[in-house]
Amino acid sequence: MARLAHWFRTAWDRLRSGWQLLAAVTLGATASWFVASRLIGGPHGGDDSAAFYAPAAALIVLSQARGVRLGQAIRVLVGIAVGVVLGEVAIWLLGARSTAAIFVVILAAAGLSIAAGAAGVVRNQLTTSALFLVAVVPPNKELEPTRLYDALIGGTIALLITQVAGARSPLAPLDAEGRRAFTELSGVLDSIRQAVQRHDEKAARAVLDRARQLDSRTAALRRAVLVADENLRLAIWERRSRPRVQAARATVDQVDYAVRNTRTLARSAVTLTRLPDPTPPQLGTALASLSQLTDCAAAVLAAVVSGESDAADRHADQAGRIAVDTVQAMAPLLRHDQSLPVSTSIGQIRMVVVDLLRSAKADKPEVLDAIDQTLDLPAGRPER
Repeated sequence: MARLAHWFRTAWDRLRSGWQLLAAVTLGATASWFVASRLIGGPHGGDDSAAFYAPAAALIVLSQARGVRLGQAIRVLVGIAVGVVLGEVAIWLLGARSTAAIFVVILAAAGLSIAAGAAGVVRNQLTTSALFLVAVVPPNKELEPTRLYDALIGGTIALLITQVAGARSPLAPLDAEGRRAFTELSGVLDSIRQAVQRHDEKAARAVLDRARQLDSRTAALRRAVLVADENLRLAIWERRSRPRVQAARATVDQVDYAVRNTRTLARSAVTLTRLPDPTPPQLGTALASLSQLTDCAAAVLAAVVSGESDAADRHADQAGRIAVDTVQAMAPLLRHDQSLPVSTSIGQIRMVVVDLLRSAKADKPEVLDAIDQTLDLPAGRPER
């Protein structure tokens, strides 16, 4: 049931994000064209169609700068502007829609990007903007500086829209990325469970590949924390929400630890599936509980970000109970000698449990002591 609820929340978030993007694109393109052609339409000589590059630049910036930090969004706009200048020069020297102009634009854009050390997204926008201009402008058009003005107008309006939207819901990107990160982690843990229960080496190797990609979700969550913090600087009326961002920043570190240990657990799953003997069912039970613990930690983060402290406390208490249940499921394995891969997996599951408890602020001393006592470990030892 919890997994189904996660799926519906994720689907709703994506649908809502799509509608928001559609509204932003429509507003940005319309406003950019109006400003470029009507309010600052003198340079176009009354030709409204000549202002086409303003909405085009707005669309590019909105597609790339939405949900990122202001500095990166500005670099995207600079990349577009430099691309327009490069395209204009190529048209002036070699003519529009010519093979030579396209070839020169590609080489020049690559050279400028490498020399400036531009990020991938800026490099792509620089090259795309220059190629777009060279390929779309009619061959009989001469050098026209107004296209640069249009690009700056459209890009600036798009930046204003993204920042206003971010200020209206400053923590929305953080909430969305938090859900995605925990959903991916929970899915990987559940896939590990399925692979070891079926004793399927091929499935275990596939989930190991998925586990190696979890770092991208952690990185996206870190960026979302920075975006939320920057949004709060613009939304003065939401300054009281800053402690939520600080709490989320601490959570990200523990999620990073959980991801690393999950990757190690996935490697052990490959080894388990290669053994001639089937995997003990207790490990499958523990992994199922571990996936539930991940869902609970996700609920804690969502409650923290939304400012629902009572709900966060309830989910944290539930996380503590699930964590103890997870470890207790493996306790029978300790009464008998186990192979090294099984013993290693027990230790790794415990590490992920502790990481998730700390991400949920549920690492109470009594919970940690209960976990260690279940595994016959000395209680009260300091952890990382």
